[in-house]
Amino acid sequence: MTGKHTWIFYLLGFSFLIFSLLPTGYEISRRSNLRPDRSFELVHNFPTDYNFYLSRIRQGIEGRITIIEQYTSEPHKGSFIHAFYLILGRVGRWVRVPWERGGDVYHMARVVLGATVLFLIAQFARRSFKSFPWQVIAFLLAVTASTWPKVVFEAGGWRFGGYMAWWSVMDSLQRITFIPHLLAGQALILTLPMFFGRNWVFPAVMGFLLGMIFPPGLIFVYATLGIMAVFDRKYVKPLINFFLLSIPSLIYLQLMTTFMPWNRLAQVDIIRPLPFDYTEYIKAVGPILPLGLLGLIMALVKKEKSMNLAISWVFAWISLLAIFRFIPSQSPLRFSEMIPHVPLAILAAYLFTRLKYVKIVPIFLIGIGLFHMYSSWLWQRDFVDHKIRATLPLVPTGAYVMYPLKDFLSAMKFIQDNTKRNDIILSETTAGNYMPVYSGNTVYIGHDNTVNFEEKKETVKQFFSGKMKVEQAKNWMQENNLKVIFFGPQEREDGGVKELEKVYPFLTPVYRNTYVTVLRRQ
Repeated sequence: MTGKHTWIFYLLGFSFLIFSLLPTGYEISRRSNLRPDRSFELVHNFPTDYNFYLSRIRQGIEGRITIIEQYTSEPHKGSFIHAFYLILGRVGRWVRVPWERGGDVYHMARVVLGATVLFLIAQFARRSFKSFPWQVIAFLLAVTASTWPKVVFEAGGWRFGGYMAWWSVMDSLQRITFIPHLLAGQALILTLPMFFGRNWVFPAVMGFLLGMIFPPGLIFVYATLGIMAVFDRKYVKPLINFFLLSIPSLIYLQLMTTFMPWNRLAQVDIIRPLPFDYTEYIKAVGPILPLGLLGLIMALVKKEKSMNLAISWVFAWISLLAIFRFIPSQSPLRFSEMIPHVPLAILAAYLFTRLKYVKIVPIFLIGIGLFHMYSSWLWQRDFVDHKIRATLPLVPTGAYVMYPLKDFLSAMKFIQDNTKRNDIILSETTAGNYMPVYSGNTVYIGHDNTVNFEEKKETVKQFFSGKMKVEQAKNWMQENNLKVIFFGPQEREDGGVKELEKVYPFLTPVYRNTYVTVLRRQ
């Protein structure tokens, strides 16, 4: 990005980047206030998925070139699914990041990719308008676009709430430095249409990468470029070339998800589809939606070619939201991740350039958006404060978010130092979710990606509750190659058993602290 006044975009982008990282900085600053029995970890978004991503990063740091699914115990070969995080780990390995600092790699990726997306939004705004002030307004409208506000009084002051607050990607502050693979996908979604048609090599490579990193994003780009080809036939041939050279990534994904354990990825979307309510989503997109649609109509009427990309983007977004309502393998919610606020903001800015006496409206909208961001910072700060004070449950399950017990992690450190990496660990779901990150072992159960998760969960509960007969339990452990047992607070809660070795005499304790016992099968 070059030209006069470019520094203003860099300044704005840097400011928004720092603003988005404030909650992360605040949490780090509060680590000294942590309860003495808890260990600090900089969990991002939600611990279950965060550990899932870190498990892939650790594999990269340890030198793997393909991913294995450490959240299921069935033997299988490696895959390039989720290879984006493996590559991040390889980068961490190259700069000598130890495995226990894999979170640093994750968070640095958030920063770098968040800055990249902001840079590309600015580039999109600059390409859409000749007037510098309108470039800035379009950029600010895109970055600050928020839901219709709900005014609430909380903690002695007024702040905004919004719709679909449970879906972090709708939060204008959090989405700037959100999940790395999603940011990488969004960066590619922004890049491909803007540079499409100049040559065939660059878009093809970018498209293949997008399909590997964020498959719904490649489907979305196909739709967007297809609509662009309707507006301008010069894009037809490049589109065909792009499709033929990028589709192998989706074919690879389709083939890999036909067998264990990778078929579990497709099964989860069908078994537990992400909720999606169209009415609530319309409210969550906020005032930029009606304004952007009005701008779209005006651009069509005026035959404004500079808006063709934004128009195609919005049409593709609306179409896929409607189509995937009837396709159970993929929730329409995934297409809310295609940053639709960007083309809507461009079209809204175009609308304002064509109307008189409304120049104050975009300034007002930007102000509302900035207060939404400030409110988000307050909500996230409150969340950190509550987590710092929290004492129960001892081990988080479900929607609970807690800092882990020091004894919980110490037991995993013992497992790392005293087991082989191919030893499969038996535990409940929370310890199973942490284990691949903190010990490097494969677990019997620990994430939705566990093969036969629902059946295994019931079997594990039966085992830890002491309801299995001794011979049955021993045979089951042998059949599944389970040699090491992590017995902590969640495992005890299954049936109130205090000493598992007294229920199953073939188990021998090899490590014990206040909250956790590690046992080995004889």
